[in-house]
Amino acid sequence: MKRLVIAVTVVAAVLTLPMTLYAQETDPLTIVNSWLEALNSGDVDAALSYLADGAQITSDRVYTGKEEIRGWYERQVEANAVSTLSDCQVDGETVTCQSVYADDGLQAIGVDSLEGELVLVVSDGKIQSYTFTMSPESLAKLPPPPETLAETGGDSLSPAHIVMTLGGLLVAGGLLMTALGLERRRRLSASR
Repeated sequence: MKRLVIAVTVVAAVLTLPMTLYAQETDPLTIVNSWLEALNSGDVDAALSYLADGAQITSDRVYTGKEEIRGWYERQVEANAVSTLSDCQVDGETVTCQSVYADDGLQAIGVDSLEGELVLVVSDGKIQSYTFTMSPESLAKLPPPPETLAETGGDSLSPAHIVMTLGGLLVAGGLLMTALGLERRRRLSASR
């Protein structure tokens, strides 16, 4: 009888273990925490393994697909980025957390960290998408973007560049006028 109880207990444990492991692997908060741990440790491949193939990330811009996201993650790792999550709430497949992000680039401009809300959608054990929305207080910490020309998106031209460009156009125009004048004279001479 004792052996039968032990055998039934072992069989029950063996049968429930895969379900327990599957539940842990698909639990949205467990996946999010594992993803962030991999990214914070600098393991880009491991972090990407938690994302769906067509994942879409919205942060400083929109990144779609693992290859585009890989480049962004690699830049974060190079900048010694670290993120922390707190106050995470799970509602079905959606995980909403408060996030704090810091990296060497921010430190260099005198910004200790950026805070905001991170909303992730986890389905079938993979992060399908996430969006980081920076708090107004964090936005206020950032320096204003450099002034650019609205029409081209480029930097302003210096007066010297403008003078050189106009001078080049005048020379080119003069050469064209001279060539046209010579051609006109040649035609007039040929017609006489």
